[in-house]
Amino acid sequence: MIETGVLGLFAEPSQAAAAIRSLRAAGLDDVRVAMPAPFPEVMDAVGKPRSGVGVGVFMGCVLGLIGGLGLCAATSLAWPLVVGGKPILAWPTFLVIGFECAVLIGGSVTHLMLAYTTATGRARNRMPVADLRFATDRIGVFVLTQAPGAAQLLTDQGAEEVRRVG
Repeated sequence: MIETGVLGLFAEPSQAAAAIRSLRAAGLDDVRVAMPAPFPEVMDAVGKPRSGVGVGVFMGCVLGLIGGLGLCAATSLAWPLVVGGKPILAWPTFLVIGFECAVLIGGSVTHLMLAYTTATGRARNRMPVADLRFATDRIGVFVLTQAPGAAQLLTDQGAEEVRRVG
């Protein structure tokens, strides 16, 4: 299904951000953006919620630390070696293995979560127009609407090119 709306091309991130803010102020909330880099001002104007990847990575690191410490403790208790009167569970030495497991599990969780969020994000917010300029030097702002005023809003904010899609 082809989505219909208005597409505007911008050369400057500040112009694109101003256009997005004006579109949202006019009540047009389904705004999609394609750009060569994640410009902070454009990202703020779009207003997407913060990603949950950081929380997942933290939980993966905690799980890895607990798993690494548990592995060391279980191994030491399963094979109790005589260590000259020292305790069987030597926690300071276990921290090295715990840290390494935290890094391993945390990195693996990071990879999986980024792959998942990238795949689902692209499926949800697909730009209906594929233009090579979005990957090189232009910012595309697409608004899903039939309202006649959307094209004028994009033009007023400095769009180089405005066209109807769909």
